[in-house]
Amino acid sequence: MESETSLTCPSGWEERTKPLGWSRRFVFADYEATRAFLDRLTALSESSGYYPNLNFARDYVVITMQFDGDTVDPKLAQYAHAAQAAYDGKD
Repeated sequence: MESETSLTCPSGWEERTKPLGWSRRFVFADYEATRAFLDRLTALSESSGYYPNLNFARDYVVITMQFDGDTVDPKLAQYAHAAQAAYDGKD
């Protein structure tokens, strides 16, 4: 069973309500750090089976996810929290 905390928008992420979705811009010092984060996201996507919308450049990555309807999908919420942990160096 999912905890209520795991179904909340992670700290630092933006939550839209119409349609329900979460997004976050992750900023990096250089391309090498950006690439390393993208590699961690690739591994996370391959293990979870979820591939969010990504937008990236030399020094940032934007993750955007949209939920179906007005309910947070636990699988997508778990991905967001895991991506945040990867950014924070806790993966």
